[in-house]
Formats: sequence, structure tokens, C-alpha cells
Amino acid sequence: MSFSTDVKNEILAHEITEDENKKAFTYGLMLFSRAFSLRDMSMLSENYEVAKKYKELVNEICNVNVELTKTKSGNGKADVIYSADRKKVMNFWGYGPKSNIARINHANLGEEGNGIAFLCGAFLACGTVSDPNKSYHLEFVVPYKHLAEDLLWVISNYEDIGLSAKITKRNSNYVIYFRDSSSIENVLALMGAVNSSLELMVIKMYKDKRNHVNRKLNFENANLDKTISASSKQAKAIEKLKTNGAFDSLDNQLKELAELRVENPEMSLAELADNLSYEISRSGVNHKLNKLCSIADSIK
Repeated sequence: MSFSTDVKNEILAHEITEDENKKAFTYGLMLFSRAFSLRDMSMLSENYEVAKKYKELVNEICNVNVELTKTKSGNGKADVIYSADRKKVMNFWGYGPKSNIARINHANLGEEGNGIAFLCGAFLACGTVSDPNKSYHLEFVVPYKHLAEDLLWVISNYEDIGLSAKITKRNSNYVIYFRDSSSIENVLALMGAVNSSLELMVIKMYKDKRNHVNRKLNFENANLDKTISASSKQAKAIEKLKTNGAFDSLDNQLKELAELRVENPEMSLAELADNLSYEISRSGVNHKLNKLCSIADSIK
């Protein structure tokens, strides 16, 4: 089962008790479904439960017959099959013979709070959300430009609580989308999919932690590579000092550091300092190693 399906099932699980909310929810579900006109009025969804909810609500709110079927692929399909019923529905939502059906009739949203119920219905009809393990993306796909702009306007009413959507054209459709995780968390929570919103937060925290660890490992690996490269140069210098008899003339501190470096090429400067018999800082170790290299370079 996909994350998007889980979100829709969570929205469907909420019982809508207030009539105005139920009306706005049903309006969003119908307006953004497969077809909404006198000629064709239907819902097609990969989630059979969404089509089932369409049938229940349209029958209850608009008092018309809806035929519910399951396609061979398992999709749910709900149709208002009689023309008289379709006309009744259009009249119910305030669309006359000359009304533009590709626009939102804001009178059907009722009070301001019912915009959320409307968004829930619209999301069930034309919305999807990506698996947050892969990417952060939630969208509404709408076939008409002005209808998409109207929906964007409804969403813009909730910008103060973190909903900031964008719109683009994809083929013949218009897509309203969210791409940042925080906005998607807010949209899901607003629509009642709280568990899904929390799941997204947990996944985001895990991914952020994993990325932090990866960055740290990359940084440490880069430092280790630099350490080994410098260590190799220092070991060659020390070997040159021994070959040319200059090693024995070094003071005891330089000799001890030289032997420790040759035996432990992976040690950082700080680790070398910690393992010497005398107290010395990291920068002091670096200075002494550079001195060893300088002495070796001076030997012809």
C-alpha cells in the first residue's frame, strides 16, 4: 500500500458530523473528480473506498442515485447515470445552464472553516503525495486553468499556518504542488491525516540524521586521506634521515615522534600528541614533523 493511499484512508476514516463541513467535503470530491457536468458526472479512483465514499455522500447530500462499480484493474468507479439526477446535482451546487462549471462556487464552501473540508474532498479526488522516503511532493492535478487558480486561492487562505503552494502546467493539466516537507506536514495535518504527518516528520528526522552522519563520515574520511598522505611524506623523510645517518643526531623528542609516526601512519596530529611521553600540543607536533621533513630536505 502506498503512502498516498494511507493518507487518503486516514482522511476517509474521519467521520464528518457537521452538515456544512459534509457539504463542502462532498462538493470538493465531486468538482475535482473525473467528470462534473450535465453530460457526465463520475468518479474514478485507484482507491475503491474513495469511490464508495463518493456514492454515499452524493446520495445523501444531493439525494440522487449513484452507481458504484469496480473495474477489472480494481479501481473504484462511481457514476451519476441519469441525466435528470445530473441536472438535479448541478442545480443543488448552484450551476445554472450558463454557469461556468470550471470555477468554484464559493457559496458551497460556507463558513471559512469549511475550506478545509473542501480541500479534503478535492485531495481525495485529484490529489497524490509521494513516499517521503523517496521525495517530498504533494499535488492536486486539475484539468482547467481557472479551476486550478480558484483552488490555489482557497489554499492561500491558510498561508499563515504554513501552506504555501505553487502552480505549474503539465501537459494538458494544471498542477498545484507543495515540495517542502514542512508545508506537506501542515497540509496532511490540516486535512486530518495526523498519523501520516507524524510519519513524514519521523522520516525527515531520520533522513536529516543520516545525512549529517554521512557528511561527518565524508569529512573524517577526507581528513584521514590527508593524514595518510602527509604521514607517507613524513615517513619517507624519516627513512632518509636513518639511511644518511642523520637520525642519531636528532634530539630524543624528535626521535620518539619520528618512531611513533612511522609505526602509526593513520594517527592524527592530536592522537600523536596524546601518545608521546612528553606534553606537547597538536600544533607543536605539526611543527616538529615539519622540522623532520626540513632536515631531510637539506640532505643532498
